[in-house]
Amino acid sequence: MERMEMEVHTRPSQTKGELNQLRREDKVPAVLYGRGADNFPLVVDGRTLRQVLTTGGSNVLLDLKVKSKGKKTRQETVMFRDIQRDMLLQDRILHVDFIRISMTDKIEVAVHLNFVGEPVGVEEGGVLSLVAREVDVECLPGDIPEQFDIDISGLNIGDSITAESLVVGDDIELITPPDTILAQVLAPMAEEELEPDLEEEELEEGEEEAEAAEEGAEEEASEEGSEEES
Repeated sequence: MERMEMEVHTRPSQTKGELNQLRREDKVPAVLYGRGADNFPLVVDGRTLRQVLTTGGSNVLLDLKVKSKGKKTRQETVMFRDIQRDMLLQDRILHVDFIRISMTDKIEVAVHLNFVGEPVGVEEGGVLSLVAREVDVECLPGDIPEQFDIDISGLNIGDSITAESLVVGDDIELITPPDTILAQVLAPMAEEELEPDLEEEELEEGEEEAEAAEEGAEEEASEEGSEEES
């Protein structure tokens, strides 16, 4: 797992308006906590933060250089605990949580799955379904894998790959249940059968609407006839 350095600055507690002003200046509010030490509100340069995430990913190990006005710079070994992004603009980060870690204590993290190859079943008309994009593992921070590569080229129609097939190594414990399906190839009929059912349902609804309209017209005509007779 890659290890990187990043500089941050402490900040006072701020109002919602002040935090929004920071974001407009491409500064990201953050907080540092964990391991029984004090919590610190921080501010991070947005461009630097995006570069770190692009290069190292969300599981990157960080040597955080914490700068405080009038105080000596101190270093904290941390990882990202939470990254809040704008719902519409995913590249815009609203807030991050850093958690202190020890390189000698195991932690639980989510590791990305990288599916490799084109399944045989897809070439025969099947539909590939990627059910999971990551799995949870527990290990020392220095042993966190960047990703797990999974070869799906041998999957035929009806086949699937579960978490127990992952080769995680002796130093890593798989937390995700072993019977969890990660990827599968579905038969094409599973999709084709849905279309006739939908068309039939639409036809039935159309017939019901037509019958209701006819009944309404007949009742209206009957009422008009009664009025004319009277």
